[in-house]
Amino acid sequence: MDTRKVIIALAVILCIVPRYNGDSALNHLAAQETGKKKEYTGVPATIAHLFLEMESPLGATGEAGTYLTGLINRALGSVPMRPAYTTEEAVLALRAIDSLLKSEGFRFKNNLLLGRGIAAKSIDCDNYAALYTSIGEVLRIPIVPVYAPGHSFVRFCFDDGTYLDWEPIEGVPRQDAFYVKRLNIAKESIDRGVYLKTLSRKEFIGVQYNNIGAWLLERKKYRESVPLFSKAVELYPLLSSAYHNRGSALSVLKMPKKALEDLERAAGLDPNRASTYTTLGDVCFDLNRYERALGYYRQSIRCDPGNYVPYHNIAALMQQMGRKDEAARWMEKAREVKSRGGR
Repeated sequence: MDTRKVIIALAVILCIVPRYNGDSALNHLAAQETGKKKEYTGVPATIAHLFLEMESPLGATGEAGTYLTGLINRALGSVPMRPAYTTEEAVLALRAIDSLLKSEGFRFKNNLLLGRGIAAKSIDCDNYAALYTSIGEVLRIPIVPVYAPGHSFVRFCFDDGTYLDWEPIEGVPRQDAFYVKRLNIAKESIDRGVYLKTLSRKEFIGVQYNNIGAWLLERKKYRESVPLFSKAVELYPLLSSAYHNRGSALSVLKMPKKALEDLERAAGLDPNRASTYTTLGDVCFDLNRYERALGYYRQSIRCDPGNYVPYHNIAALMQQMGRKDEAARWMEKAREVKSRGGR
């Protein structure tokens, strides 16, 4: 997509005012009665329909929306619905959704845009969460999205205030502790509500704006991505990923002071994200703040010792500072980490 088309698409996306239908995480939509059979017509829009609407300037087609509506109607015929659920009944409903998506041919693959994911039947965790949540909205099943570092999953909320975490990629129940350990989530991030909280519809739309911005960022449309990240943090002020992404874009655009503000905000929200410290180090390196850059690179290594990039960057920093022996040692360490399969 050329720059002119991106600018036009960006203007359209930002002019779309998604229908939040309030800020409730549970926005149940009633299917319409057709004789003895319930049928969902696509109106009101589910969260996944709204995602597709937001992606329409980037190629999401009407066929994707029609397919989504049909998928939800197939869920109406295969997923058990009850006025209230036991844990066992909740697992049966979630497994039925998992089986439906598998039967439709869906498989996991990193993919930022739902429309492209539906077309290819390759969807990422955010796409999975959007589909589960949309099915829940229409079938009146209390399924809500949950955000974690670089990952979304869903949660089944019971009437008594308890809940069951469900990992859509694997199709199995999980516990919060599983995500804390696997994703290295800091306690302060949980306490502040950054991660492992159920998302309101408004916040989940913020995640979608962040995804669209990240899609542009991958295509080096740095300037065009910034308004998407700004919209994301407007809707979801604790979305650390959006601050990180906007800071990264601003850094490339040679706006280091604003980049530092965003990246430091991201690090404050998610102190265990190594890539944020690496980018902070890069910005400080460019500003000739060498000792500060070194501190950030070291913090990145503490968070993720298996990533060779901060070792390599420290080597370049030492070289710049005239400390050639130290530069050689750090470069050797970078090669060693990389040879062990480091990222």
